[in-house]
Amino acid sequence: MRLPFLIGNTHRLSKEARNLVAALRGRTFAPDLVCDPELAARLAQLAHVARREVGVLLSRNGHCAHVLLGRNWPGLEVTLQRRRDGRPCGLRLVLVYDQPEAYPTDADLELLEGARLDLLVTVGHRRGQVTEAWVTTAAGKLQLEGPFGLETLGHLRAAERIRAAEEASQAAPSGSERPERAVLVGLVVPGRGGYSDPESLEELRRLAETAGAEVVDVLTQERPRPDPATLIGRGKVAELRALVEREAADLVVFDEELTPAQQRNLEEELGVKVLDRTALVLDIFARRARTREGRLQVELAQMTYLLPRLVGKGVLLSRLGGGIGTRGPGETQLETDRRRVRRRIDELRARIEEVARARRTQRRARQQAEVPVVALVGYTNAGKSTLLNALSGAQVFVEDKLFATLDPTARRARLPDGRPVVLVDTVGFLRKLPTQLVVAFRATLEEVTEADALVHVLDVSHPAWERQRQAVEELLEELGADGKPTVLALNKTDRLPADRVAELVARTGGVPISALRRTGLEELLARVAQALPGWPRTRLRIPYAQAGLLAELRRGGRVLREEYHPDAVHVEAELPWALLSRLKPWAAT
Repeated sequence: MRLPFLIGNTHRLSKEARNLVAALRGRTFAPDLVCDPELAARLAQLAHVARREVGVLLSRNGHCAHVLLGRNWPGLEVTLQRRRDGRPCGLRLVLVYDQPEAYPTDADLELLEGARLDLLVTVGHRRGQVTEAWVTTAAGKLQLEGPFGLETLGHLRAAERIRAAEEASQAAPSGSERPERAVLVGLVVPGRGGYSDPESLEELRRLAETAGAEVVDVLTQERPRPDPATLIGRGKVAELRALVEREAADLVVFDEELTPAQQRNLEEELGVKVLDRTALVLDIFARRARTREGRLQVELAQMTYLLPRLVGKGVLLSRLGGGIGTRGPGETQLETDRRRVRRRIDELRARIEEVARARRTQRRARQQAEVPVVALVGYTNAGKSTLLNALSGAQVFVEDKLFATLDPTARRARLPDGRPVVLVDTVGFLRKLPTQLVVAFRATLEEVTEADALVHVLDVSHPAWERQRQAVEELLEELGADGKPTVLALNKTDRLPADRVAELVARTGGVPISALRRTGLEELLARVAQALPGWPRTRLRIPYAQAGLLAELRRGGRVLREEYHPDAVHVEAELPWALLSRLKPWAAT
């Protein structure tokens, strides 16, 4: 089947839009770039004029082969798949969404993999001006980069990305994808805390598995102090290299944060990719971030981590990472890269501040309504989202993996005394949580510092629950939230015998619950009600002509008693100050 030049929805296409399409016929754009900025600008203008999504399929020589309009592309994927022999098909797709955000949709990612496209570039626009762009390749697994500005697109090279996709398609058997094989490495320094121990290495294993790796072995080294060149010393590096070769490992993950020099030295010695715990956590956050706010905060953390690690040969951050994409070696290019990253960091901070202002506005509205806010805090995978669902009837995403929740979710619930309350589910905490993430996610973590009370959700079935509790309390102290009224929720007690639960309650003073089985929740809410400050009590006389005020009383406060008299309804209630002030004309004398 031969595809026409123009594919898709041409209904009611204006003359100006048809002229913009005609100007693309026969055009060739810079083939060495992932996306020529001129092409991105032309397509953004076309999307604005046509009032729909637009795109082009480019050949490897930069020739504009097809123009796509709308989302209905009859015969496109089938025809491209017929050309597939297991290798990329030789076409790249540049899509402009009819919105400012350009993070690729699941459907477009499936098209990238199913049609074996060389790569996918998704672009956002606002009134015909490019706002951001994302670049995705299927090099073994999906590699997402972005968001980039229009200027940065002029520095992203296509050849090595296409080559990586081709090599991955040849290396992997058709129809299968082997997970990356990882070796974990920990450093033990006797008498000094903050380094590896069996618990942190087990947590590192779970982090690696959450990121999609297969852990094939674990290596530990005991030293009186870290080696400044390689962290673990030359002799242990040689042992690690032999282990990597024997296990055919693709990457090595260190439990400690590596300096830029240590990471470069280790990659040169081992010949495989080397990550530290911070980079691994950032990768997981990048995979989990779905909202615009979450993606901005993750990119800021990644850029902050990336800046000191830039080297002359250029750097590419995979997944959601905002890598700079330049490849020219030399000091001049390195300085250009650093300026570009610093500029992007400034842009991200400004955009995150906009998000923070919006959050502060939302909080002010809640405060004016005097609805108390309770933040659910705790270690990652402690069961906070499950508890939020159980208490509020929400349908927040829940998964038995680390960092299933990144973006805060607020839901209303009602306490046993009738008061409404807003419950906020927050990002999980972690031992050795990267400083970059704490700083970048400060706008999100303000939900914790501004809450009226906290519920610390603790997975008491975990063997390291005491360490996890300590890690959470230390981070709360760092955030300045350690003095807030806090209720300790001892979660997952359904996994423990009754005598052990009783022992934990006596030891901690917490409330035993099972968010999954929905047991102990009434007692938990009662404890939360005790922790929150009460409302003033008042008596009102509501005329029958104003009976609609009764519904407002029940909705916004706590009605203690109602008496129906011939002239009016006499009510005794506890009300927030704002509602009490509004109902002052009906106060009983």
